[in-house]
Amino acid sequence: MFQMENEIEKLKIQNEELKSQLVSLRANGAVGLYYELNRLVNETINYTRNTTIQSLLSDGEKGDKRFERTMALIKNAKEHVVDLEDLKIKLKLTGDEEKDKITIPFIETVAETRK
Repeated sequence: MFQMENEIEKLKIQNEELKSQLVSLRANGAVGLYYELNRLVNETINYTRNTTIQSLLSDGEKGDKRFERTMALIKNAKEHVVDLEDLKIKLKLTGDEEKDKITIPFIETVAETRK
């Protein structure tokens, strides 16, 4: 019984943290997009570091599909890097996710000066 109460308390805390993250992402969607793309690029890099070309090419049909997926990941990561560079400049991001999510109002990131 005591274990269940502890688990419920942990889940309540986790729920509050997730709610806080959701509010932050809704308020700063563009900033959230930047950091999510950055996470995807980093995961792709980690995956490719742990994968050899020989392992991709030596598994027959299974390897062919794995090779195709890996190449798609690399291609998408390359496109994401370009997007990340643009977003970082346009949103004036510092690279500190917590600071950026708090200090940059979303409306300032989408409003443009009219001439």
